[in-house]
Amino acid sequence: MAGKPSERFVWAVETLALDPGDQVLEVGCGHGVAVSLVCERLSGGQITAIDRSQKMIAMAARRNREHVANGRAVLQTAALEQADLGDERFDKVFAFNVAPFWLRPQETLGIVGRHLAPGGAVYVFWDARHARSGRTLANQLSERIQSAGFAVDRVLVEDLRPVPAVCVIGRP
Repeated sequence: MAGKPSERFVWAVETLALDPGDQVLEVGCGHGVAVSLVCERLSGGQITAIDRSQKMIAMAARRNREHVANGRAVLQTAALEQADLGDERFDKVFAFNVAPFWLRPQETLGIVGRHLAPGGAVYVFWDARHARSGRTLANQLSERIQSAGFAVDRVLVEDLRPVPAVCVIGRP
C-alpha cells in the first residue's frame, strides 16, 4: 500500500463532509488516493471514480482492490463526457485540478447537474500553484461555476503545502 496521503487529498475528503450512505462521483481520480479516503468513510454508500487514463485507473484499482471487491468503489476509464453513468444520481461530485471544470464549465457542469441527486453538490478543488493568490483563484473559479448556472454555496481557501488550494461548492 502507498504511504501517507497528501495534505490536499485529506483536506478535500474532509471538506466533502461525507455521510456513510453517500453516493459519490470523483472526476479525474488519478492514482485513487481520494477513493481510498472516501471509502474509509462510507458504510452503505459508494464511490464511482472515473479517469480518462487507463494507466491511472489500473493504479487506482490496485490501491483500492478491497474496496472494489466489496462494491464500495467502482472505477471506470472514461472522460466525464463519455462516462457511462446511466441514470445514477450522486449526492456529491468532486474533482481536483480537472481541466474541463475550468476550460468548459458549462459543458462539464451540465453533465454533472444531470447526475446530481436532489440536494446534491459539486465540489471543485484547485491548487493555487499558478495563481497570484488563493483568493484570486477562488474568485475566478466561482465565476466559472456561476457561468454554468450553478449557485455558489461556499468558497474555501486552505493554506496547504506546497501551495494553497481552493474549493468552490456549487449547486444547480
